[in-house]
Amino acid sequence: MVRMIINKFSKITKKNILIAVMMIVAALLIGFRVYFYIKSPNVLFLADRAGAQWIKYDSEFQPDIKPIKRIRCEFKYHFNTYERIDNAGMALQALKSARVLFDGKEIFSSDNVHAEWRKVHHIPIPFKVETGSHEIRIVVISDNSHPAVIAYSDTLPFKTGKGWLASVDGKNWLLAVPASEINLPAISKKYPSSWQALYAILPFVVVVFSLVFCIFFFTGCQDNQGNKYYNWLCQPSNIRWTMLSLWAILACNNMFKLNFQVGPDVWGHIEYIDYIAIKGSLPPFFEGWETHQGPLFYILSAPLYALLIKWFDLHSLVKMMAIIPVICGLFQIEIVYRAVKLVFAQRKDLQIIALIAGAFLPMHTYTCQYVGNEPLAGLFISWLILLCIPLLEPGQKERSTSYFILIGFVMGLALLSKLTAAPFALIMIIVILCYTQQINKPLMDAIKSILITFCVAALIAGWYLFQLYMEAGNFLSDKSIHPQMMQWWQDPGYRTVSQILFFGRSLVYPVYSGVASFGDTLYSTLWLDGFNSGLSDFIPWNVNIMITGALLALVPSLFIVTSAIRVFSKDETITRKSVIFSIGVIMLYYAILLDNYIVNPFYSGTKSHYTLGLLPCYAILIAAGTEPFLKNKIVRSVAMAFFACWAFAAYAAYFVV
Repeated sequence: MVRMIINKFSKITKKNILIAVMMIVAALLIGFRVYFYIKSPNVLFLADRAGAQWIKYDSEFQPDIKPIKRIRCEFKYHFNTYERIDNAGMALQALKSARVLFDGKEIFSSDNVHAEWRKVHHIPIPFKVETGSHEIRIVVISDNSHPAVIAYSDTLPFKTGKGWLASVDGKNWLLAVPASEINLPAISKKYPSSWQALYAILPFVVVVFSLVFCIFFFTGCQDNQGNKYYNWLCQPSNIRWTMLSLWAILACNNMFKLNFQVGPDVWGHIEYIDYIAIKGSLPPFFEGWETHQGPLFYILSAPLYALLIKWFDLHSLVKMMAIIPVICGLFQIEIVYRAVKLVFAQRKDLQIIALIAGAFLPMHTYTCQYVGNEPLAGLFISWLILLCIPLLEPGQKERSTSYFILIGFVMGLALLSKLTAAPFALIMIIVILCYTQQINKPLMDAIKSILITFCVAALIAGWYLFQLYMEAGNFLSDKSIHPQMMQWWQDPGYRTVSQILFFGRSLVYPVYSGVASFGDTLYSTLWLDGFNSGLSDFIPWNVNIMITGALLALVPSLFIVTSAIRVFSKDETITRKSVIFSIGVIMLYYAILLDNYIVNPFYSGTKSHYTLGLLPCYAILIAAGTEPFLKNKIVRSVAMAFFACWAFAAYAAYFVV
């Protein structure tokens, strides 16, 4: 009976039914999550309706952390009625509690019940509204967010939007603004726009563009096969060593010149390492700012810290603790090289493009220049991707048990580094199912491989996950939701539809443009250091070149979009499955980032460098997307010249001078 069920499922996995089932499951999961967004009082999502807008006090966006406190704001509006109105009423929703005064008389109070802020209150006016001028005043009190309100009436001529006034002291009044309106912080406008920055370095860009254009226009591999130097240059293995050398030189330079304060939560990481070095044990999960993180990076760093602290002052020590992140960055470049050799086995040109893209991707470069656990977690996730690719390539051989033991081992190390590796549990299940289907094996083989992988990962990281569950109550605990740590908040404090859908500010004023929307957050932290590596007062890199990267990055962005579009064509290519895999992995991580963006409404909670481990996927998509541009001589020359300009800026921006 069991074998009949297994054979039945084995047949299903060979058909498109499996894809349909996966899509249905995904749709259900998304539906449940959206329902959670709508119902949970902890999700501060504001949606306009009935022609009215959520409004707030017009205050400047502040990138600094704010202490927990209750904030009070008053809103008022004057309107006229030209006939007597009986049974008047209004609808109101406030973030988070409100009192309503009509012509100076209180007609409603939600009694500071902040947990019920989602409730729309239908408020009757307890008296007849006579003709003439009237004032409606709404007092809103909120905590961990800016007060905001939406109100409208079917019987009275008012709705929140234009013409409303707001005050934080009840004396000085300003025009209220839509809650969806987020002005960039002052530091963003302190620096040049991307066009001004491009103009400042235009001579360098023109030189690079002209040089590379001429090389590709007047030379080609077919015309230069007898040239030994050209053949050496066309070898991906040689480009690999060049990329590693250039990146190592950059890292060594920055270790001496980079400001010691650079890096998000740098002192929290140092505190974690110091605790292990001094006490020889792991700290309680929520004793420090970063002690909820996976312990592997800090365990590896502690011996080095204990050795160096005897000889160097704290400022120098903090800089030198970037040694492990730098080593991780170098290994990631090697992993990209090995991954693209598998994917583009017959195309050396695409291997080279992917290698350059992976080595110089700004997110990878700047994240590995300072102390933090992200590079180590990224290294192991990249390694998992490298191990997945052979399982997807056509014509692969059957893998032994030891291969899945290795995958489980790497997954366990990734989980010990940071829980951003957790989504790979789902990815591995799908990859192993697809691999089993390709080699025509029954479902039992897939189940066996999955169990081996997960059991080995549990042996490596299970002790940490168990301790985390016992102390925090769940496997995905985070400082942002733990009562002991949640003693702060950041702007904007809520989310709106425009923050999800809007994109564009990162192309003009990219520094801190991520405060405006999810798309700008991803773009400005992927293609440049959009949040200044945790600094709110200065850019630690070469300003004009880094900011120019926002425009030049449109070239590799175009290549990524092109590779995604080509997936839907009917042309079967040997790279198609790897491209689909890369798109799927990136989209899964972006979906998780979007979920975090909605649930945790502070600007620094979502960044592209949480996808640092997907470096091979970014490189594969960029290279795959260049292929259509390489067929025509002129188009190829222009495309590669622009790509070279981006690579030049991506490297030079983070070589601190």
